[in-house]
Amino acid sequence: MSELQDEEKFRQIYERQIEMVYRICYLLLQNRADAEDAAQGVFLKLWEKKKTFQDLNHEKAWLITVSRNHCRDILRSSWHKKRIAMEDVIGEYADAEKSGERELLSAVMELPAKYREAVYLYYYEGYSIREMSGILHRKESTIQSRLAAARKKLKQLL
Repeated sequence: MSELQDEEKFRQIYERQIEMVYRICYLLLQNRADAEDAAQGVFLKLWEKKKTFQDLNHEKAWLITVSRNHCRDILRSSWHKKRIAMEDVIGEYADAEKSGERELLSAVMELPAKYREAVYLYYYEGYSIREMSGILHRKESTIQSRLAAARKKLKQLL
């Protein structure tokens, strides 16, 4: 493939998936600047690897996995010490149409990371438990347990 074709293919993937990658990074890092940097890092990895995908589902699953791993690396790094206040997270979504939506988002952001991740993939990205099992490399029963625990915690918070 020529360099021009590679650039066009990359641009199409970027335009198609940047919002999803950013949302995952934001979900895990809870900071806009870090999420933007992380999303760029994910697409830099895609560019460097010159990855080709079987279909759109393969593309999306690969980007979710790389996003999760990249964010975990950031969270483990020695320089990443800061935490963001919950009010700032809610402020990111101040344009939410309903106060109930903001309240729900606030509650989701208070969940532990493993529950936030499961809720996001299931409710916001529309993945089935089986698909999430493959993406997260966890048993389906673990995913079901995390979703049930997340729902229970959300009921308590709301």
